[in-house]
Amino acid sequence: MCNVQDSHVFENVSKILKAHAHADILITPDVRISADLEIDSVEIFDIVMEIEDIYDISFPVEVASSIDTVRDLVETIGQLTNV
Repeated sequence: MCNVQDSHVFENVSKILKAHAHADILITPDVRISADLEIDSVEIFDIVMEIEDIYDISFPVEVASSIDTVRDLVETIGQLTNV
């Protein structure tokens, strides 16, 4: 598996999350999306939709609801795109 923090997907996800974050925090793979970035469930839904459009993928509901950290999100995108 590639180094999450060095990946192109991580860079894209970081930019998207920064645009939605309510906390001024450095985004690393272990940052928790809801707890650390203060992003609520409605915004997470918007983020998932944005990522689906960018990568032409579809997150299964059970997968999307289990994403906690930036690493989880990046790795899920990698699995869904076979990157």
